Amino acid sequence: MTTFTPYPAIVFDLDGTLLDTWPSLLAAVRAVAPASAPSLDPTALRLALSQGVGPMFKRAAAQLAGPEDGARPALFAAMSRHYLDHTLVTATPYAGTGALLAGLRAAGHTLAVCTNRDRASTLTLLAHHEWRAHFSHVHCLDDGLPPKPDGAPLLATLERVGHPSGRALFVGDSQVDARCAQAARVDFAAHRGGYHARPGDLTPAVFTYDHAGDLTHWIASHPTRVLETEDD
Repeated sequence: MTTFTPYPAIVFDLDGTLLDTWPSLLAAVRAVAPASAPSLDPTALRLALSQGVGPMFKRAAAQLAGPEDGARPALFAAMSRHYLDHTLVTATPYAGTGALLAGLRAAGHTLAVCTNRDRASTLTLLAHHEWRAHFSHVHCLDDGLPPKPDGAPLLATLERVGHPSGRALFVGDSQVDARCAQAARVDFAAHRGGYHARPGDLTPAVFTYDHAGDLTHWIASHPTRVLETEDD
């Protein structure tokens, strides 16, 4: 007989799920915007963040350059450099996130990260908030697999931590995350305070939450299961 929790492996997205990174990214965009640049569309940029920091900066460069296509590479490079040098670590955790991670790890859950962010900035953020030790594996955009919403990075993450998709939970905040979980056939829990356009973007979700403590309580409310084995 073997006992186990319903979600021994819990995988988290980063931007919009654990950290509110949007203000730090927008600050970098505004810092390098030419005075004569067209107006930004922050809403479109915020939604693009679920595809990764690079795609969001590329869209911002396109907005700032307007019809001057030749200016885009320089703008992209400038905002990327300013972000890494000045605003990256100003991203703030959502309320209760540190306690959520510490509590889940202490309860015996295996935790991992699956993000469309590059590895260098991901590890910098995790180290800055002293979270790296919570995670058994961190999968990033530059790890050689298609980005989310493809299910491959999530499945690869679960393989690395040694848990099947049927006993895992993926926690995210966007349509990209919801589609990734669906493609991988992994249960999805959605943070409503993240970077999605409308509530329907988070479908299908087995749970939605506003505060990290709500997710903690929901996971804890699932009873431990008993699996009968041939040795019993």
